[in-house]
Order: sequence, then C-alpha cells, then structure tokens
Amino acid sequence: MAITAARAVTAGGPASLSRFRGALVAAVLGDCVGGEFEGAQEVPMERVLQHLNSLDDETKGTGILEYSDDTAMARCVAQSLLTRAGFDDQDMARRFAKEYSASPGRGYGTGVIQVLKKLSSPQLSDVYQPARDQFNGRGSFGNGGAMRAAPFALAFPDIADVKRCARLGAKLTHSCSLGYNGAVLQALAVHLSLQGALDLPQQFIGRLITEMEELEADEVARHDARILKEAEKPFCERLYRVRDLMDRSKISVEEVISELGNGIAALHSVPTAIFCVLHCLQPRECLPESYGGVERTIAYSLALGGDTDTIACMAGAIAGAHYGISAIPQTWIKCCEGAEDADMSAERLHMLYHQSSQGGTSGTGEQSCEDGSEMKSNTSNGATSKNSCRNSVNLVSRPGQSL
Repeated sequence: MAITAARAVTAGGPASLSRFRGALVAAVLGDCVGGEFEGAQEVPMERVLQHLNSLDDETKGTGILEYSDDTAMARCVAQSLLTRAGFDDQDMARRFAKEYSASPGRGYGTGVIQVLKKLSSPQLSDVYQPARDQFNGRGSFGNGGAMRAAPFALAFPDIADVKRCARLGAKLTHSCSLGYNGAVLQALAVHLSLQGALDLPQQFIGRLITEMEELEADEVARHDARILKEAEKPFCERLYRVRDLMDRSKISVEEVISELGNGIAALHSVPTAIFCVLHCLQPRECLPESYGGVERTIAYSLALGGDTDTIACMAGAIAGAHYGISAIPQTWIKCCEGAEDADMSAERLHMLYHQSSQGGTSGTGEQSCEDGSEMKSNTSNGATSKNSCRNSVNLVSRPGQSL
C-alpha cells in the first residue's frame, strides 16, 4: 500500500489496517525524532517544537533522521514473526545478532552488545543463556525488550499469545522480570489500543492494571522486586500513579518525571510512555492547536527528556494504533529512515493477524507459546531443541510473495 495515500485513510474499526500501519510507522517516527534529545535532562517545549517544525522543511530531502537500535530490533521481531508465521526464539535471536553485526552503530547499550555477540556464536545451544548471565546472573531490567514489543501485538489476536510471546521475545536479551514484564506491558498497551480501548481511557488503564496484577503475582517477579527494592508489584504501582496523574487538571513535566521517570529502565519508561498517550488524548495548551494526537504524543514525550527516543518510540506505537496512519504527517514520515519498511511490515502483519483470527489456512489450533527460556536445550546429538510460539495458522505465501 502506498504510504503517500496515508492521509486518506481513517483509523477505522478495531484491528484495522490503518491502526496497524499507524502503530509501526509512529514507533519509527518516535525513535527517529527522539534521538535529537536523548540523554538531555531539560528539554524546553520550544526546542521540541522547533525540531518538529524543521521536519516540514521539504528541502532537506528524505531519510535524514536515522533510526536507532529501537527500530533495528523491532524490524528483526517483525521479520521473524512474518517469516516463521509466529514466534521462533532461534530465528529471532539469529536476526538480532546478524542485525547488530551488520550495523553496530545504532546506539546499542554495552550490556546488550555482550548478549548479541554471544548469540552470534554457532556453538550456542541455549539462546536465552547469554541474557541470563548478564549482571551476575540477575539479568537486565532495561527497556530494550519493551522498545521492540509492538510487533507482537500486531501478530497475535489472542491476548494470551501477545503476553507469552512478548515475554519470551524480551527474555532473549532481558531476563530480569522488571525487563520482560515491561515488554509485556508495552505489547498489551498496543494490543488494547488496536482494539479501540483508548476511547475509554479509564477502562484502558484499568485493564492494564488487571493484567499486570496477574503477571506480577509470579514469585520470580516478586523476588526480583525485593532484590531491587521496588514495590511488591512495581508496574502495577506505576500504573496506579498513571491513573492518579490522569485525574489531575494540571500536571508539570517535572511532576511526571518525578512520579514516573524518564530513564532506561523499563519501569521508568514504559508507564511513562503510556501516560504520554493518555495525557495527549486531548489538546494541550503547551502544544499547537494544529497538532493531532500522534503529534501531541511524540512532542510531549520529547519534552520529558531522558531516554527520549525509546519513550517516544513506545508512545508512538500506542498512539499510532489508536489514531491510525492518517494522523501521521507525511512530512514527518518522509524525514524518517525506515518508515516505508515499517508500513509494508504492518500490512503483512495485518494479514497474519486476521488469517489467524479467522482460523487460517490450516493448523490444529493447538500450538502454544511455551517458555523455552527456562527449558534446557537438547544437545546430546548436536541438535538444538527449538521452541516456537506459532499462530494456529501456517501462513502460506502468495505467489511472488516472500514471508
């Protein structure tokens, strides 16, 4: 589908193509435009608007803003899900390692670089082991799993599959529950947004709290929270804060940062991204009246400073799934590397999603996503046992179409 026709498309009903396209394209935009302010402690809104206004300068050409590791890894997730018609841990791990080797200058963190280098080893028998070895066996609680979680919401219509596969996909690099549960939360937010849940914001946040209450009741999650001296259910506690902030008539950027954070930990960024979307459902005095919801969300995310590219990427995915592709300015799209590819991947994921929800071309409907991250690989004969989370559909390529 030509991206130039984007403005003619509305968000449509639940799980519409426009919403799929909006989710992946807005995620790329958040990543690309957010790189300008990454690491900044103070970002005046005037600077944000100046930066965004410069995207309307058509004399600058196309692809001038490069994407970071956020988009690089999300592309790997989408490509793996499409190629394997579901989650395949071995395939996804290989793609992560290959992508890093081909383009290492995307801003990868030191910790994940160590994991990716180990994943590239042909002798590796357990693709989850490098992540488990991180930080003296405690694993990473960063937002690297969450930043790439959106494609899971676009591949699986069943919320149970979204949760399980987002969790496993994150555990390839982030084995601490505060890392992979952040990825699950992000995937859930995109999933619910695709269904139109943001039309009722209080029910949206309530559903996220309910889902995370169940996830964080797990003994491993409770143990990790104790070790890191966090609340018993850290993400639930943050989501309650989000709900409280939603009820305030006025809230400063400083208060948002103090209450929710803007850092590289998943706990300090995923709830923040969700708040940015909720806060910007309505026009804000600090933002131009001409801005639509996606523009407001990304602009507000940048004004928080800190890990701006990742927070704007995650917020963009949630907002894009709500507003659809028509809400994204064409001038922004033309300025961002990878936006065209994201649009094409969204169309293919939309096909996968709806073929699965309709029963697909074949399949028993009994395939499930098992937690292979905690299973030992069978290497007695030199072969590695493969864990895969497949849709209950074997997606068949059309003539001339490669999946």
